Amino acid sequence: MSPQGGTTRPGLRGRLPHRRQIPIMTWMVVFWCGLWGSVSPVVVVGGVLTAFALVAVFPMPTLPPAPRPSVLGAVRLGAYVLFDLLRSSLQVAWFAVRPGPVPASAIVAAPLRSRSDAMIAATAEILSLVPGTLVVDIDVPSGTLYLHALVTGDPERVGDDVRASVRRMEERVLAALAPGALRDGVAVADDVREAKR
Repeated sequence: MSPQGGTTRPGLRGRLPHRRQIPIMTWMVVFWCGLWGSVSPVVVVGGVLTAFALVAVFPMPTLPPAPRPSVLGAVRLGAYVLFDLLRSSLQVAWFAVRPGPVPASAIVAAPLRSRSDAMIAATAEILSLVPGTLVVDIDVPSGTLYLHALVTGDPERVGDDVRASVRRMEERVLAALAPGALRDGVAVADDVREAKR
């Protein structure tokens, strides 16, 4: 309370981001770099400043404590994503220049094991980066991703192939961001359960 009896406004110190908001700010920076399509120092610094300004002007709730990420799991996830990006980019490029009709596409429902919003979002974002697949909808209560995918093999197996690919990606995301969740069956924000095939 101020001496005049009114309420005092929080100063700059009260508006600075809390350390538990760092994960939110980190995702903001990643999203910012994705929008610009670059990870140059200028873009990264701009993303950090933008995230800092947004959190300072529009205070956000802090996230609950999350599992400690695994450095080794993150390296494996990065290597897998780079390999998948290269393989899929070459495949889509070949489809674009080869003679013949354009490959067919399909919408595939892929259930996830995690019910954590953060894990679902991370898996969906990474899958959308890979050429040839795009997440078009997410059913959060059931933990199901709906993906638009090119039919690159047997049309009868496209659903099984896409779901297997999504399952492998989710396992790598969980191993990087929530290590031990699949091995020990512990909760990842909400829960991790066996997905229906």
